[in-house]
Amino acid sequence: MKTARCSQPTQLSLALHALKEAILKGATWQYEKLVTLAVNAGATDEQIDLVAHEAIEALFARAERPITRRSLTQLIGPGQFRR
Repeated sequence: MKTARCSQPTQLSLALHALKEAILKGATWQYEKLVTLAVNAGATDEQIDLVAHEAIEALFARAERPITRRSLTQLIGPGQFRR
């Protein structure tokens, strides 16, 4: 019986994923460093643009969801009451 091998993420995929996560979190202070890491890992300008585009699309998709009581408590945080 053959065993399935899990392929480890490459440096390139890890760098692009980190860049996308930083964009989703709004961590602007990390962009330059993460783009440099992605380029050093072999990313092309097109790949970086695609990752940025996907992240921006995800931000817009999140913005279109209605706010519920549950999500409002996550946005405000525990112990912070608005009157």
